[in-house]
Amino acid sequence: MTWTFTQRSLFYLRYCYFILIYLDSKKLNEEQKLYHLLKKQNEAEIHEILHYSSQLKDIQNHLIRNYFHTLLTDGLKHVEYISKILADIEGGSHVAYLTKQGIENSILEEEESKNVLIDCLNLAQDVDTKEILKSIIVDEEHHIKILKHIYELVQNYSKDSSS
Repeated sequence: MTWTFTQRSLFYLRYCYFILIYLDSKKLNEEQKLYHLLKKQNEAEIHEILHYSSQLKDIQNHLIRNYFHTLLTDGLKHVEYISKILADIEGGSHVAYLTKQGIENSILEEEESKNVLIDCLNLAQDVDTKEILKSIIVDEEHHIKILKHIYELVQNYSKDSSS
């Protein structure tokens, strides 16, 4: 059987098409496996963070407490990195929280947390509890200032980018 040029071309195109589908499905399977493993690792990191933070309150030795703080900091960093990779795989933007509305929501959440802590402070009787709550309130106020500064930076960046 002799094929015409058109038949050979169609056969070649179909062959290429099937190869592309195969390679694409193989890549998709690998990406799904990667996503699943990263999701599992992310959950493990969060579990470790919760475990270390629950142990921290009982540790009196300053050196060991410092090591646990390092483990917590590294765990948070790992969750952040893995979350970014997961968002990239999902097609999401890892800077989505840098929208005007996202930052405004974060500021409102921090202010709400601060107000709840102030209510707790007013109800607390124990001096140590009051001091801890005051310290957390100061942190919340600092978080609000940081978020407001980020908001300004994003606004300025948006103005510079649109110019």
